[in-house]
Parts: sequence; C-alpha cells; structure tokens
Amino acid sequence: MIRVIVHAVGLSLFGALAGAVGLILVSSADPVVVFEMDRDLSLAKGLYPAERSGDFTFAWTTERASFNLTGISRRQPWTCSVRFRGARPDPAVPQPDVLVTADGRLEARVHASNELREVELSVPARPGHNGVTLTVWTQPTFVPSASDPRALGVQLDRLSCRPATSGFVSPPARALGYSALSLAILAAGFALLGLSPWLGAGLNVVVAAGLACTVAAGTGPFSPFVGGLVPVAAWSTLAAVALVAGARRITRRHLSAEARLAVAASLAFLYLKLAALLHPDKAIVDALFHAHRLEWVLAGRFYFTQLSTSATPFPYAVGLYVFAAPWSWLTRDHVALLRVVVCASEALAGLLLYVMVSRTGGNRLAGIFAIVLYGLLPLPFTILGNANLTNAFGAAVSLATVGVIVVWGDRLMRPLLLAGLVLLSLLGFVSHISTFVLLSTLMLTMAGLFGARGDSALRGAASATVLAALLGMVLAVGLYWGHFGDVYRQQLSRAREAVIAPAPPGGDLARSLEARDAAAPGLALGRRTLTLRERVTDAVGQAVDRAGWPALALALIGVWRLRQTGVRDRLALTLIAWGLTCLGWMTLAVLGPGNMRYQQDAWEFISRVHAATLPAIAILAGLGAAWCWRGGVLLRFGLGGALVWALTAGADAWGAWLR
Repeated sequence: MIRVIVHAVGLSLFGALAGAVGLILVSSADPVVVFEMDRDLSLAKGLYPAERSGDFTFAWTTERASFNLTGISRRQPWTCSVRFRGARPDPAVPQPDVLVTADGRLEARVHASNELREVELSVPARPGHNGVTLTVWTQPTFVPSASDPRALGVQLDRLSCRPATSGFVSPPARALGYSALSLAILAAGFALLGLSPWLGAGLNVVVAAGLACTVAAGTGPFSPFVGGLVPVAAWSTLAAVALVAGARRITRRHLSAEARLAVAASLAFLYLKLAALLHPDKAIVDALFHAHRLEWVLAGRFYFTQLSTSATPFPYAVGLYVFAAPWSWLTRDHVALLRVVVCASEALAGLLLYVMVSRTGGNRLAGIFAIVLYGLLPLPFTILGNANLTNAFGAAVSLATVGVIVVWGDRLMRPLLLAGLVLLSLLGFVSHISTFVLLSTLMLTMAGLFGARGDSALRGAASATVLAALLGMVLAVGLYWGHFGDVYRQQLSRAREAVIAPAPPGGDLARSLEARDAAAPGLALGRRTLTLRERVTDAVGQAVDRAGWPALALALIGVWRLRQTGVRDRLALTLIAWGLTCLGWMTLAVLGPGNMRYQQDAWEFISRVHAATLPAIAILAGLGAAWCWRGGVLLRFGLGGALVWALTAGADAWGAWLR
C-alpha cells in the first residue's frame, strides 16, 4: 500500500509539472487572444446575441461593450485590434463615433461607416499588474424600429490582442494552476490503475500536450471553463479506478497490465475530448437542439419528429435523452450533460474492443492497439464536433451490444444475460433510426453466421442473438417507432406521387425536380444528380477519409492475418458480419437514390454506415498492428510511422473543434 501511495504521489507531482510546463510552452509560442463573435462571449458585457448575415458573423454592441481579460500578463505592452462596421440602414441615420479604452484610458477613436473598419490600439505595460478591460463605446446608438426597440451601437466582427514585443508571455496564473491540478489528478489515477512509472509518465506527457493546446486556444485561459477541468478530471479518474476495482472484485483476480493500460488510454481519450467539447470556443452546432429535446423528455414529451435534409419529416429517436434524463439533477447545463454522457458511453463501449480481442483470441496487444486506433479515427471527431449526439450515442450502444454478444455469447441464454442484451439492443434501436436499421441487420447476420458454423456454443449464441434482436425490435416498435403512423403514411403517399409523376416535356426530370425544390421553401439545397460511377467513387472516397489510410492499411494486414490463421471464432464471424452489413447497405444507398431530392439523405446514411463499421476496422487494424510489432525492426518502424500518421490525423480532427 505504501508503495502504491508513493507511486501515486510521485506521478501526481510529475503530472502537475507536465501540465504547467505544457501550458507555458504553448501559450508562449502562440499568445494571441481572439474574440470571434460566433463563439462563447461570457467574458464580454454589453453585447446582444450573435447574428449571421451570409458568411459574416457579428454581434451588435450596446452603447458600452466591454471585454475582461483577467490574468493577462502586463509585463509587456500589447497591441489590440477591433473590427466593426456601423451598419446604419438609412443614410439619414448618422454614423457613430467609436471609442476604445483600456482600463478606462482612451486609446483609439474612429468614425464608423457601413464598411468594415479595423482600429488598432496600444495597451501599455504595467509591471506588477495582470489583466485588462477593453471597452468599446458607441455614440450615438440607434433604434432599428418599433418592433425592435434595442439601442444598437455597431456590428462587432472581431477583437484580438497580441504582444507588441517578442519575448516570454506567461499564461494567467488561474489557468496554470487548474491545468497543473487536473494533470496531477489524472496522473494519480494512472498510478492507481497500476501503470508503471515510465508508462504513466509518458501517457501524462501526451495528455498534458493535448490539454495545453486546448486551454491556450482562444479565450480559454481567461474563461471560467478552466476551473471546470478539475472536477472533470476527478470524476473521470474516479470512474476509471472504480471500474478496475469493480472488475477485480467480480472476476476475483487482478487485471492484466494490458487491461489496465486499456482503461488508462480510454481515460486519456475521454478527458481530452471533454476538455475540448467544454471549451468556450467550441461551436455549439446542434448541441443546443439536443438540449431542448432533453428538456422535452424531462417535461414528459417523448414523441417528436424532425425534418431531414430533404425536408422530409421523420420520427426522431429518443434513446439518448431517456438515458441522460436520470443524470439531469447533476447540472442545469444540458448541453454539457449530453456531451459528457455521449463521450462516456463511447469510452465504455470502446473498452469492449479490448475485451473482445483479448477474450476471444487471447491477443492482448492487439486489443490495446484497437483501442488506440479507435480513439484516433477521424469520423467520430466529425460526428461529435458537429454535435450529432444521437448518432454518436447510437453507435456506442451498438458497439456495446455487439461486444456483449462476442464476449459472453456462450452464456447468453441465461435469463439475466439475455434480458440485459434485449434491453441493450432496445436502447440502441431507439437511439437513432440508422442504428435501428444497421444494428438489427448486423445482429441477424451474426446469428446466421454463428448458426452456419455449427458447434453447440455458436448455435446457442445464434439463438440468443436472434431472440434479442427480435424482442428488441418488437419493443422498439411498440414503445416508440409505432407511434408515428401518420408520418409513415404521408411519406408513402409522397413516394407514390414521385413514382407515378409524369416526366416533364423533353424528359429533363432533373431540371423539373430542381424547379420544384426551388419553389418549395427549405428544399432548395443546391444538389445535383450524380451518375452511378460518381456515387460509387464518392462513397469509397468518403470511407477512406473517414477511417484514414493508416487504420485501413493496418486493417488490410489484419484481414490477411485472419485468413492465414483460419480463425472462425465469434469475433472473426462478427467481423465478417460487420463487413457484409456495411457492404450491403452501402450498395443499397449508392444504387437507391434516383431522386435528387433524397440523394443527400442517402449520403448521410452512408456516413452512418461508416460510423457503425469503424469498430470492425479498429479491431482488424489492431490485429495488423500487433503482427507488425512482433514482426521485427523494419515492421516496427513502419508501424511507428502509421501510428504517428494516425495520431496526426486524429489530433487535427480533434483540434478542428476549436478552429
């Protein structure tokens, strides 16, 4: 016990140092502070909500708008710039004078116009002091109309500050302290999980680098968000340690070093994702939409529809909101709550990749590589970044369902396990419409392959899988999807009208559809009809982009290794089922959309197919990576290059959340 405590304290001190040094290095390398009006403006006062005019985003100021940069270093002078326009709709309305002050001292004055103008001001050094308040005064303001009684100043586009001289720029002490404390907690968690000092220190350096890049971005160092990093680190670490302790108690044996590393890697991925998603500069995108739907569920409203990209109403899945509802007492920030629930679900489901590979094939190293590569695949970052939270949650539940079948397939006919599998599949079926389609197909395909294999263990797994799939689908339809009969009838009617509609003169159906969509509000999406060859090429190109070349190359090696060994266990048959499901639905999606109006819906569905298939790619890539690691020096160098490439691609997709 004393040795464990000493290890935890030592690694915790190292983590605190890594967190502080990382933030100092990143902040000093790029000390520019930028306020974009389409981001979080909690540090500003006197601004109306952000608006958009085409690609131009702005926020109207009141007579006095101020920006408080608490903790900014004043050891050196700064140069700040403000970009704005008067935007007076009537020439008879006078353009205002704009005055910019720093800590109450007038530093710039300019007369506005309807064109964008940028004014620079100098913020002098004040050694021994930190922080500055920049204020934008507008005189006079104007009231747009009787229906809009706001007193408007100017349209503010951007405010930025940079050091006027070269040299070291220290980050705010508050951000430095919270970053160090967060990394200390995570490092202690790595020690308690049983990682060796060197491995724990290396993983901590990686997390420290990612956290430093996150905190230093935009207004992060000055935002209250840095204080929230500590409880996120504490709760995530506590959950990981409790998970390992619970697994040890249930199995009555210590977890292997590889299993503990798998948990630590999942903890690292989870923390970095949450840190970036909770950053004030992270665009909300659709997260607010999901928060409103959660509020509907909390108010007792469970059945609602949403328009697709073709303006087609469809039932919107409710599983994520029902699952998150019991946790809503913890916070009023439902946007953050849903992001945490989805990321935690992804992390737990991702851990099953290790269990699936290690329990069925005994290849623990491949399981570790599978988790690492799964955490670096580009597509999940895009899905989370765009806040397609129901899709991400559905994919996580789908992976968990498949994992339970693979790991405990020989015992699934036991009542408790079977009931658990039914409930898990039900949750997946009501979490996203694509999950209903893809997971049900995958489970039935798995059952067919298990049954065709013929031995008693696989036949039992096949029976349980079929039973769970059918019961889950019946319950999903009865409890949720069956409540939208009017919506389905409307869509069938529209589909029949599209089929029997006569072709326009000249046979140019595409031009007729474009004209019809242009005449219907919300339907003119700028689409064009793609040829079959273009659809195939685009679908394959999307698959490559969304998985990344490193993972695909390693996955091909994994496929080769499976063929060489001739393994036909539950995992191998599941991988085949994953491939058949992906190929079948991609083929239907590519061949199906003859109508331009529904073509974009089909392409979005292809994205869902890719997302549902990524776990199979990660497993195969893990098998390929493990073989390369054991194959000699040259193969190890090649594997190292592939992993660096994958890390770069994943980091770039993750960093795009804050750009």
